[in-house]
Formats: sequence, C-alpha cells, structure tokens
Amino acid sequence: MKLSKIAALAAVPLMAMSLHVQAKTMRIGIGVPESHFEFAAMQKFEKYVEDNTDISVTIYPSNQLGNDQEALEQIKFNAVQMNLPSPAVLGNIVKDFNILTLPFIFPNDDVANQVVDGEWGQELSSKLEKAGYVGLGYGNFGFRHVTNNVRPIKTIADMDGLKLRTMQNKAHLDAFRSLGANPTPMAFSELFSSLQQGVVDGQENPYTNIYSQRLYEVQKYVSDTGHVYSWVVFVVGKKFYDGLTADEQATMQQAARVAIDHMRVSVKAQDEKSLQGMIDAGLVYTPLSPEVKAEMHEKVAPVVQKYADRINPDLYKKLTEEVTKLQ
Repeated sequence: MKLSKIAALAAVPLMAMSLHVQAKTMRIGIGVPESHFEFAAMQKFEKYVEDNTDISVTIYPSNQLGNDQEALEQIKFNAVQMNLPSPAVLGNIVKDFNILTLPFIFPNDDVANQVVDGEWGQELSSKLEKAGYVGLGYGNFGFRHVTNNVRPIKTIADMDGLKLRTMQNKAHLDAFRSLGANPTPMAFSELFSSLQQGVVDGQENPYTNIYSQRLYEVQKYVSDTGHVYSWVVFVVGKKFYDGLTADEQATMQQAARVAIDHMRVSVKAQDEKSLQGMIDAGLVYTPLSPEVKAEMHEKVAPVVQKYADRINPDLYKKLTEEVTKLQ
C-alpha cells in the first residue's frame, strides 16, 4: 500500500527520506494546457502509476518545466523524469525521428498506429537509449490539414500560388513547393494576425489546433489534405527508468499504454467536434477524393525520398514496406 507523504516523513530519517523522494518522485513536463486531451491522458498515466506503485507523479502543463528541448536536457540529470516531445524535437537528438515528420507517409490513423506500435516503432524508440532516454510509445495529435482565404482546395491546381504558413521544416517547405504553393515559415504566435492582415493566405494544422486557436475566424476554406501526421513521443530518462524495479518498469509501460489509448480515442473525437464547429461557424469544408490525395502523394514522393535518404534510407524503406503490407 502506498504511504502518504505525512507517513513517509514520519517513517524515515531526513537523509533516507531525501533519497526515497528522489527515487520515487516523477516530474512530467508537457507543453499543452490543462484543457488539452494530452493533459487528460497524462492524468490517467499518473493515476495508473500511483495506484500500482509507490511512485509519486506530478504533471507540469504549459511548459512550466521549460519547453520540450529544455525538459529533455533536465531529464539527462534526473531533474525531470518525463516529457512528451514531438518527433521534430527528438530529431535534434536522434535524427531518425525526423522520418515521422515526413509528408504523406501514412494513409490513415489505423495504419499509422499499427506501424508505431509494431516492430518499426520499437526499433525507432530503441535508438533513444544511447542518448539517455527510454521511449514508452507514441501519442496521437492527428493529421494536419490546410485552410486558406483564396479558394476551396479540390485539386493540386488549387494549391497554386497559395501563400501558406508552415513550420520551419525543410521537408515540409519543399513538399508544399512541389504542390505549387508558396510556403512561408512563421512563428505560431504570429499566425492569427498574419492571416487577419493577409500577410499569408492560409496555414496547416490539426483540426483541433485550428479550432482551439480560433484560426477559423480568419479563414474561409478548409480541406482534409492530411499531409502530415502529428505525434508526441512518451520519453522517460534512462537513469530514472533503470533505477526502477522490473515491476515498476512494467507498470510504467502499461500506464503509457493507458494514456496513449486515451489520446487515440480523444484525437478522433476532438477532430470531428472541431471540424463541425468550424463548419457551423461558416468555414467551407471540401473533402478531397482518394484520387486527389494519391496524386498529391505521388507529386511529393521525390521530396520525401530525398529527405528520407538523408535521414536513414533503410529505416524509411522498412516503414514503406510495413505501410504497404498493412494497406
């Protein structure tokens, strides 16, 4: 049975208590606010760990422990024990994670989930250990889609000349250029006003981000381009993880599974709710046909291959083979 903090204080000398707290306390830094489904998922993680171990878990939302890069640095010294960075952030530490940022590599959620849950995802996660981390799984943020103020996007030709705000990602920039758009990297904090003032015509984000940040208020059209799938990776420090018992490690893995399952259900439900909210607010929604999506995929394929070759061609080949098999 888990001791209360008061009982623990009374039960052990001060020095032993300090060591106990260090070994049995888990600080988790995440970037999202408490209103986000990722935070709710991590509350389930917290409850599962605390119900099944003597580990005390505290979640720090909204980058209270620093941004993902800063939190990952603190994890090296066991000052923070867990973080949920994007693959792009992890790509600065283990470049192979950049594969997950490439456009049009997953046709749908189910295939994406099976790939990261299977041998391919485990192989990628294992690469974290040399850097001092352990990967517990992949949490879903969903597909990214394009909105704009110029025209409905029904075909590749409709992308022509659109000035779209994107992340600072070279593969994304080249991919949009290959589709005829004019991509412009820009800080997210500047996006709303830039759309409002016409500095850019449009942008790309998951539906939940578009809706929660009220970007639909300064946009007219949305299409389900689904060009990139967004993830977060459940990362704990290897020093912390290696200090756990085998039972505690197993509990940690299962707690991550509980949180990931919650995220997968939530992201689908939240995307549907967000898209409907935008439609109700007057945004014109244009679903793309499978043929148009396939054409986009084919158009972008040389760009994807170019960057995959720079990252890890063998690992990318394994991914494409797995996707083909699952389809």
